[in-house]
Amino acid sequence: MTLSTTISGRRARLTLAALFLGAGPSSIFGQGASSADPGGVAKELHQLFMHDACTSEYLPQPDTCIHKQLIERVATIGGKSGTTYDVRLRIRGLFEPTTIAGGEAPDADHPYYQVGGIVQAHDWSAWHIEVSEPKQTYWLNHYPKVGHTIYREDFEATIPVAAGATVTVRVVDGNDRQIDNAKPGLPDRMQIIEGVAEKPLDGQMLRIDVLKVTVRARP
Repeated sequence: MTLSTTISGRRARLTLAALFLGAGPSSIFGQGASSADPGGVAKELHQLFMHDACTSEYLPQPDTCIHKQLIERVATIGGKSGTTYDVRLRIRGLFEPTTIAGGEAPDADHPYYQVGGIVQAHDWSAWHIEVSEPKQTYWLNHYPKVGHTIYREDFEATIPVAAGATVTVRVVDGNDRQIDNAKPGLPDRMQIIEGVAEKPLDGQMLRIDVLKVTVRARP
């Protein structure tokens, strides 16, 4: 073996090590086409993870914490121009409640999932998916009343999305406090999303997986 071959091998190993050591959350929860979406139409939504982390404590209410009031991720849908797709999603989350006025619940088993409507409880985090075309908002944490509770949800929903449309996954809060999942000693806290976060994380979080993409039948 020559010296140049040895050096090249070492460089290759160092490059691979750097790639693994430099992997951040976007790599751990990487985006890409899946077997459910071989064309990669909704690849930017697949394995999307959003963590609304605590930024500091809020001593007047110890089971809450200070956080950013707006976090969002924007994905662009691929596919053939002029085509609308039905995108089947698995949605998992650890959310506090809000209330939505004027929305519809398409799945009676999951009434916290609302299509359309507006936020009624502005001082509570509102987790939602906003599609530019066909324009619609899908709310993920609508409950009959608000309170200091972390809800663990795991459900599926199908949303129509046109090729070239943008899908904004967002959480917005009217104040700078949120219910903190990492507060110990309460029955609804210290929860995890299996296969996503192996230990309880602070704040709240959302994971989206693309299960199936089909061309939407025209009416």
